[in-house]
Amino acid sequence: MYKGIVRGLLPVLFFVAFNAKAQQIKPQGQFLSDSIKIGVPIGYSLSVKYPRGMDIVFPDSLYNYAPYELDHKRYFPTQSDSTHSYDSAVYYLTSFEIDSVQQLKLPVFVLHGKDSTAVYPETDAVILQQLVAEIPDSVAVEAMPLKENTTYKSVRTHFNYPYFIIGAAILIILVILFFVIFGGRLRKHFKLRRLKRIHEKFIEKYDALVLDDKETEKNKAEKVLLLWKRYLEKLESKPYTQLTTKEIIQFYKPENIAESLKALDRVIYGNLGVNGEIMMQYTALKKYSQEKFMAKVEEVKHG
Repeated sequence: MYKGIVRGLLPVLFFVAFNAKAQQIKPQGQFLSDSIKIGVPIGYSLSVKYPRGMDIVFPDSLYNYAPYELDHKRYFPTQSDSTHSYDSAVYYLTSFEIDSVQQLKLPVFVLHGKDSTAVYPETDAVILQQLVAEIPDSVAVEAMPLKENTTYKSVRTHFNYPYFIIGAAILIILVILFFVIFGGRLRKHFKLRRLKRIHEKFIEKYDALVLDDKETEKNKAEKVLLLWKRYLEKLESKPYTQLTTKEIIQFYKPENIAESLKALDRVIYGNLGVNGEIMMQYTALKKYSQEKFMAKVEEVKHG
């Protein structure tokens, strides 16, 4: 008999203990503005700090927010330390009530098994901002001696040329000032973007050509060298495509790639291999073009 009584009391004791623990939680709820307008969403912040391991649920779109209507909501990730967790959300609500003072308190729900306990914050209130100072008396309006005239009357419209001219002059002045102040930065920005885009396309084509196994080594060397010359010619405004390897070395003195250029010439004109090191020559030309690109970027930035 006593065992049955104890078993019957256990759920009650568990519920009382859990409910007491839930009551220790103190949600914070408040409007983000002091006033509200009819039909205009207002933010309501809801947050709660609770022991880690406890299951807390915020109201969702199925919750009854009456007399308000839920426009949208924004949740924030849970933040936790060794003992507590912190959750928060902002609900954007609209009201169509005309009460001068409107109140709200949204709960959080503490889950325990298949049941839950609602814990409410303190009630917060906002003041309705009246857009119409006084509602007219409909009876008095109807009693007024109004004359009905539903005939359409055309009214000539006049274009306000003085205001248009003043506005256009101010706009032109602002545009000129903008380009005077920020024109140099804008030009640099777009020039750097263009340099980067051209360089990325060059690297993409260069790598695809170098890794193409369908080409003979002679044809590949010709195409790679031509692509490399065209890119540097555009980057530095120097006639690389019109110069031979010997002239490039003589005029521009690219000492770190001089041997690579000569090696590619031997493949192209002498149909001679380079002892299996042709890939090293391609890599050297690519590295040289990247160095020239970075130098050009610095020149534009500080030019």
